[in-house]
Amino acid sequence: MVEIREAGTAEIKAVAATMARAFDDSPVTQWIMPTDRLRPIALRAFFGAAAIDAHRHGKVWVAIEAGAVIGGSVWLPPRLYPPTPKRERATLFPIVRLAPIAPFALLRALKYQNGVGRRHLKDEHWYLGTLGVEPAFQGRGIGGQLIQPGIASAEEEGMPCYLETEKIRNLPFYGRYGFKVTEEFIPTPDGPPIWAMTRNA
Repeated sequence: MVEIREAGTAEIKAVAATMARAFDDSPVTQWIMPTDRLRPIALRAFFGAAAIDAHRHGKVWVAIEAGAVIGGSVWLPPRLYPPTPKRERATLFPIVRLAPIAPFALLRALKYQNGVGRRHLKDEHWYLGTLGVEPAFQGRGIGGQLIQPGIASAEEEGMPCYLETEKIRNLPFYGRYGFKVTEEFIPTPDGPPIWAMTRNA
């Protein structure tokens, strides 16, 4: 039996580890960090920073089975993206610490993120920053359960939802929950494409 609920502070580290495994095969993360040995370290740092920020300022929902985190969704309410300079510094700090072991990957990540941010939806919205499920548990409908609380929050406020995905195979999944592709673009000339999707209020 899978339980969906808001994450507790003690579960944020497990959320980051779950996201790291879920996104290990992402075209973006493999392009940014092609070294298999270093990629899990970098992904845990990135998703950990994002989850901490959302836990403080937005919402993090988790899927729990047998007492373990097997999935999570990270949402930011309206007006919280882009982050303030203070929040951005706090988010970047654990990632920048990886610069000595992967300087080129860090530069790629920052360049790609800046490219994505420039195309971000300008209207007020609920932002689904990340949705991930442990690979062994994918295909069981857990992602659909994790996306519902954020959609419900947006509906209560009469707000649209917005997300970006780097996998074309994710488009039908998000489409089932009312998201439509609003743009396909390449954030950096040498990087993989990304799809922006919006769910109208």
